[in-house]
Amino acid sequence: MSQPSPLRQPVPPPRQAGRRSYGGVAPEERQALRRQRLIEAGIEVFGTRGFHAATVREVCGAARLTERYFYESFKGLSDLFAAVFEHITGMLKTATLLALAQSEPLPLKLAEAGLRCFLEFVREDPRRARIALIDAVSIGQGSKEAVDRTSRDYVDLMRGFVGTLYPDAAKAGINVEMLSVGLIGMNTHIATSWVRDGCKMPLEDVLASNLLCYSGLDMLVRSRGVEVVPGAKPPKAAGRSKAS
Repeated sequence: MSQPSPLRQPVPPPRQAGRRSYGGVAPEERQALRRQRLIEAGIEVFGTRGFHAATVREVCGAARLTERYFYESFKGLSDLFAAVFEHITGMLKTATLLALAQSEPLPLKLAEAGLRCFLEFVREDPRRARIALIDAVSIGQGSKEAVDRTSRDYVDLMRGFVGTLYPDAAKAGINVEMLSVGLIGMNTHIATSWVRDGCKMPLEDVLASNLLCYSGLDMLVRSRGVEVVPGAKPPKAAGRSKAS
């Protein structure tokens, strides 16, 4: 007599290609980790060799990834540079807000805290200075959009800073918007000149020169009878830019 055939076991559905977890890490998380490695490699390559001398192969070598993974996250070097720029400026914004929060809440004390943080940030890692202050103004449209977006965020932050401490500034004939643009431009150009010279001038001297404009502003608004809010808290960051 023939033996009864065993019960057929259900066949498990096939796994979707490219969706398997390795070591408990989901594909999306692995891609995010590879992207972060490429950003860190971009900081090294762009910050030491400059954007115009960099290649995709060099960035991939620094990240220890193949070019396939580069193009998984970025369209090209300009796209990576924009991500690197936003990562660095996001770090600076976080550090600046912390410095403002720890400062005595008086106009010149807050200005000094924010400027000192900025100058120390670019001095402690020359790669940041080269990327954010030098190469960022000389590259393609995609990166220019990232630079413009970050500049608007810092102007918004400065506008909040001035508006919080001098709430009646507009009534005294002070154009807060234009003033904010000018202050950010001054801060950036002074820092860029300092960086191009190899940060030879002592930081305290650079800081003192930068603070002259803020001292003049404080004297001006007070001379016009503008109220200065005692104990005012520094403004919150604008929401557009964030670390990548």
